[in-house]
Amino acid sequence: MNKKLLHSFLFLSLIVVTVISCEKDAKTITTPPPPPVVSKSFVEEFDTVANLSAKGWVIQNNSAPFGPIAWRQGKYELGGKLGNDVVGFPAFSAVYNQNEFISTDLTAGNDVATISCWLISKEIPVKNGDVVSFYTRTHGDYEDRMQFRANYKNASTTVGTGAEDLGDFTTLLIDINPGLNTTYPTSWTKYSVTVAGVTGTVNARFAFRYYVTNAGPSGANSDMIGVDKFEFVSK
Repeated sequence: MNKKLLHSFLFLSLIVVTVISCEKDAKTITTPPPPPVVSKSFVEEFDTVANLSAKGWVIQNNSAPFGPIAWRQGKYELGGKLGNDVVGFPAFSAVYNQNEFISTDLTAGNDVATISCWLISKEIPVKNGDVVSFYTRTHGDYEDRMQFRANYKNASTTVGTGAEDLGDFTTLLIDINPGLNTTYPTSWTKYSVTVAGVTGTVNARFAFRYYVTNAGPSGANSDMIGVDKFEFVSK
Protein backbone atom coordinates (compact mmCIF):
# COMPACT_ATOMS: atom_id res chain seq x y z
CA MET A 1 0.00 0.00 0.00
CA ASN A 2 1.45 3.33 -1.02
CA LYS A 3 1.63 6.28 1.34
CA LYS A 4 -1.24 8.21 -0.31
CA LEU A 5 -3.64 5.32 0.09
CA LEU A 6 -2.55 4.76 3.67
CA HIS A 7 -3.09 8.43 4.56
CA SER A 8 -6.52 8.41 2.91
CA PHE A 9 -7.55 5.30 4.84
CA LEU A 10 -6.40 6.74 8.16
CA PHE A 11 -8.21 10.03 7.47
CA LEU A 12 -11.50 8.28 6.66
CA SER A 13 -11.19 6.11 9.79
CA LEU A 14 -10.75 9.25 11.92
CA ILE A 15 -13.90 10.81 10.40
CA VAL A 16 -15.98 7.68 11.12
CA VAL A 17 -14.80 7.54 14.76
CA THR A 18 -15.53 11.25 15.21
CA VAL A 19 -19.05 10.91 13.78
CA ILE A 20 -19.84 7.92 16.00
CA SER A 21 -18.50 9.78 19.05
CA CYS A 22 -20.63 12.85 18.23
CA GLU A 23 -23.73 10.70 17.83
CA LYS A 24 -23.21 9.18 21.29
CA ASP A 25 -22.66 12.63 22.82
CA ALA A 26 -25.78 13.98 21.12
CA LYS A 27 -27.90 11.16 22.54
CA THR A 28 -26.64 11.91 26.03
CA ILE A 29 -27.29 15.64 25.76
CA THR A 30 -30.88 15.28 24.49
CA THR A 31 -32.11 13.19 27.46
CA PRO A 32 -35.17 15.14 28.74
CA PRO A 33 -35.13 16.42 32.34
CA PRO A 34 -37.69 15.09 34.84
CA PRO A 35 -41.02 16.99 34.91
CA PRO A 36 -41.34 19.72 37.56
CA VAL A 37 -43.25 18.97 40.77
CA VAL A 38 -46.65 20.71 40.72
CA SER A 39 -47.78 21.99 44.12
CA LYS A 40 -51.25 20.97 45.28
CA SER A 41 -51.53 24.06 47.51
CA PHE A 42 -54.09 26.71 46.57
CA VAL A 43 -56.09 29.66 47.86
CA GLU A 44 -59.79 30.37 47.23
CA GLU A 45 -60.66 34.03 47.79
CA PHE A 46 -64.39 33.73 46.93
CA ASP A 47 -64.16 36.89 44.83
CA THR A 48 -66.72 35.46 42.37
CA VAL A 49 -69.02 32.94 44.02
CA ALA A 50 -70.79 32.28 40.69
CA ASN A 51 -67.60 30.54 39.46
CA LEU A 52 -67.33 28.08 42.36
CA SER A 53 -69.41 25.36 40.70
CA ALA A 54 -67.07 25.28 37.70
CA LYS A 55 -64.17 24.79 40.13
CA GLY A 56 -65.84 21.75 41.72
CA TRP A 57 -67.44 23.37 44.78
CA VAL A 58 -71.01 22.44 45.78
CA ILE A 59 -73.70 24.36 47.70
CA GLN A 60 -76.63 22.50 49.28
CA ASN A 61 -79.31 23.84 51.60
CA ASN A 62 -80.79 21.18 53.91
CA SER A 63 -82.54 23.66 56.22
CA ALA A 64 -86.00 22.76 57.51
CA PRO A 65 -88.00 24.56 56.39
CA PHE A 66 -85.53 25.91 53.84
CA GLY A 67 -85.52 29.50 52.68
CA PRO A 68 -84.80 31.24 49.38
CA ILE A 69 -81.10 32.01 49.88
CA ALA A 70 -78.16 29.65 50.52
CA TRP A 71 -74.45 30.54 50.30
CA ARG A 72 -73.98 33.60 48.07
CA GLN A 73 -71.65 36.46 47.26
CA GLY A 74 -70.70 38.52 50.32
CA LYS A 75 -72.77 41.58 51.11
CA TYR A 76 -71.55 45.02 52.12
CA GLU A 77 -73.79 47.82 50.92
CA LEU A 78 -76.24 50.54 51.87
CA GLY A 79 -79.83 49.39 52.39
CA GLY A 80 -82.59 49.28 54.95
CA LYS A 81 -85.88 51.15 54.88
CA LEU A 82 -84.28 54.52 54.16
CA GLY A 83 -81.46 53.17 52.03
CA ASN A 84 -78.71 54.56 54.23
CA ASP A 85 -78.16 51.66 56.63
CA VAL A 86 -74.99 49.58 56.25
CA VAL A 87 -75.95 46.00 55.36
CA GLY A 88 -73.36 43.28 55.96
CA PHE A 89 -69.64 43.86 56.46
CA PRO A 90 -66.49 44.27 54.30
CA ALA A 91 -64.38 41.38 53.08
CA PHE A 92 -61.23 40.25 54.86
CA SER A 93 -59.30 40.09 51.57
CA ALA A 94 -60.47 42.18 48.61
CA VAL A 95 -58.99 43.47 45.36
CA TYR A 96 -61.81 45.19 43.46
CA ASN A 97 -64.67 45.56 45.97
CA GLN A 98 -65.60 44.72 49.55
CA ASN A 99 -68.08 42.00 48.55
CA GLU A 100 -65.27 39.56 47.69
CA PHE A 101 -66.15 36.87 50.20
CA ILE A 102 -68.89 34.26 50.56
CA SER A 103 -71.76 34.58 53.02
CA THR A 104 -75.03 33.10 54.21
CA ASP A 105 -77.66 34.28 56.66
CA LEU A 106 -81.05 33.74 58.30
CA THR A 107 -82.79 33.55 54.91
CA ALA A 108 -81.31 30.07 54.43
CA GLY A 109 -84.28 29.06 56.59
CA ASN A 110 -87.96 30.00 56.50
CA ASP A 111 -90.14 31.07 59.43
CA VAL A 112 -88.66 29.28 62.50
CA ALA A 113 -86.13 26.85 61.12
CA THR A 114 -83.21 24.58 61.80
CA ILE A 115 -80.67 25.96 59.36
CA SER A 116 -78.24 23.47 57.83
CA CYS A 117 -76.66 25.09 54.79
CA TRP A 118 -73.57 23.45 53.26
CA LEU A 119 -70.65 24.82 51.26
CA ILE A 120 -68.52 21.89 50.06
CA SER A 121 -65.01 22.26 48.67
CA LYS A 122 -63.67 20.76 45.50
CA GLU A 123 -61.89 17.40 45.72
CA ILE A 124 -58.43 17.77 47.29
CA PRO A 125 -55.65 15.15 47.67
CA VAL A 126 -54.60 15.33 51.33
CA LYS A 127 -52.17 13.61 53.68
CA ASN A 128 -51.23 13.90 57.33
CA GLY A 129 -49.54 17.21 58.08
CA ASP A 130 -51.33 19.25 55.39
CA VAL A 131 -52.92 22.45 56.72
CA VAL A 132 -56.31 23.99 55.92
CA SER A 133 -57.24 27.50 57.06
CA PHE A 134 -59.93 30.13 56.54
CA TYR A 135 -61.23 33.41 57.95
CA THR A 136 -64.75 33.90 59.23
CA ARG A 137 -66.93 36.36 61.19
CA THR A 138 -70.55 37.14 62.01
CA HIS A 139 -72.54 40.34 61.84
CA GLY A 140 -73.22 39.87 65.54
CA ASP A 141 -76.81 40.99 66.14
CA TYR A 142 -78.06 37.41 66.76
CA GLU A 143 -76.38 34.11 67.54
CA ASP A 144 -74.70 32.20 64.72
CA ARG A 145 -72.92 28.87 64.47
CA MET A 146 -70.77 27.16 61.86
CA GLN A 147 -69.12 23.76 61.66
CA PHE A 148 -66.10 22.85 59.52
CA ARG A 149 -66.21 19.19 58.53
CA ALA A 150 -64.28 16.73 56.37
CA ASN A 151 -65.01 13.70 54.24
CA TYR A 152 -61.81 11.65 54.21
CA LYS A 153 -63.63 8.49 53.09
CA ASN A 154 -64.60 8.80 49.44
CA ALA A 155 -64.52 12.48 48.31
CA SER A 156 -68.29 12.46 47.70
CA THR A 157 -70.47 15.54 48.23
CA THR A 158 -73.16 13.54 50.05
CA VAL A 159 -74.62 15.43 53.03
CA GLY A 160 -78.05 13.77 53.11
CA THR A 161 -81.25 15.77 52.74
CA GLY A 162 -82.41 16.53 56.28
CA ALA A 163 -81.37 19.35 58.58
CA GLU A 164 -79.62 16.94 60.97
CA ASP A 165 -78.01 14.77 58.28
CA LEU A 166 -74.23 14.66 57.89
CA GLY A 167 -73.87 12.23 54.99
CA ASP A 168 -70.19 11.37 54.48
CA PHE A 169 -68.97 14.45 56.39
CA THR A 170 -68.77 12.73 59.75
CA THR A 171 -65.38 14.18 60.75
CA LEU A 172 -65.93 17.36 62.76
CA LEU A 173 -62.83 19.57 62.65
CA ILE A 174 -64.06 22.92 64.05
CA ASP A 175 -67.33 23.96 65.72
CA ILE A 176 -67.73 27.72 66.16
CA ASN A 177 -70.19 28.83 68.86
CA PRO A 178 -71.87 25.45 69.44
CA GLY A 179 -73.64 26.76 72.55
CA LEU A 180 -75.06 29.80 70.71
CA ASN A 181 -73.63 32.04 73.43
CA THR A 182 -71.91 34.94 71.64
CA THR A 183 -68.57 33.20 70.96
CA TYR A 184 -68.74 33.61 67.16
CA PRO A 185 -66.20 36.37 66.36
CA THR A 186 -67.54 39.72 65.13
CA SER A 187 -64.27 40.55 63.36
CA TRP A 188 -62.43 38.45 60.81
CA THR A 189 -60.70 35.61 62.65
CA LYS A 190 -58.44 32.88 61.26
CA TYR A 191 -59.07 29.21 61.98
CA SER A 192 -56.76 26.41 60.90
CA VAL A 193 -56.58 22.64 61.18
CA THR A 194 -53.85 20.11 60.42
CA VAL A 195 -54.88 16.95 58.60
CA ALA A 196 -54.38 13.84 60.76
CA GLY A 197 -55.56 10.25 60.94
CA VAL A 198 -55.48 9.42 57.23
CA THR A 199 -53.42 6.67 55.59
CA GLY A 200 -51.17 7.83 52.77
CA THR A 201 -52.74 10.33 50.38
CA VAL A 202 -56.53 10.32 50.09
CA ASN A 203 -58.94 12.35 47.97
CA ALA A 204 -61.02 14.40 50.39
CA ARG A 205 -63.46 17.28 50.60
CA PHE A 206 -64.03 19.88 53.31
CA ALA A 207 -67.34 21.55 54.11
CA PHE A 208 -68.63 24.66 55.86
CA ARG A 209 -71.98 23.93 57.52
CA TYR A 210 -74.01 26.94 58.68
CA TYR A 211 -75.90 25.15 61.42
CA VAL A 212 -78.27 27.12 63.70
CA THR A 213 -81.32 25.92 65.63
CA ASN A 214 -84.35 28.10 66.45
CA ALA A 215 -83.25 30.17 63.48
CA GLY A 216 -84.67 31.80 60.38
CA PRO A 217 -86.61 35.07 59.97
CA SER A 218 -88.96 34.24 62.87
CA GLY A 219 -86.46 32.42 65.07
CA ALA A 220 -84.45 33.74 68.02
CA ASN A 221 -81.07 32.90 66.42
CA SER A 222 -79.18 33.36 63.11
CA ASP A 223 -77.92 36.57 61.52
CA MET A 224 -75.19 36.61 58.83
CA ILE A 225 -71.77 34.96 58.59
CA GLY A 226 -68.97 35.28 56.08
CA VAL A 227 -66.02 33.11 55.00
CA ASP A 228 -62.95 34.42 53.22
CA LYS A 229 -59.51 33.25 52.07
CA PHE A 230 -59.77 29.48 52.25
CA GLU A 231 -56.23 28.10 51.93
CA PHE A 232 -54.91 24.57 51.53
CA VAL A 233 -51.19 24.04 52.11
CA SER A 234 -49.70 20.72 51.01
CA LYS A 235 -46.69 19.88 53.15
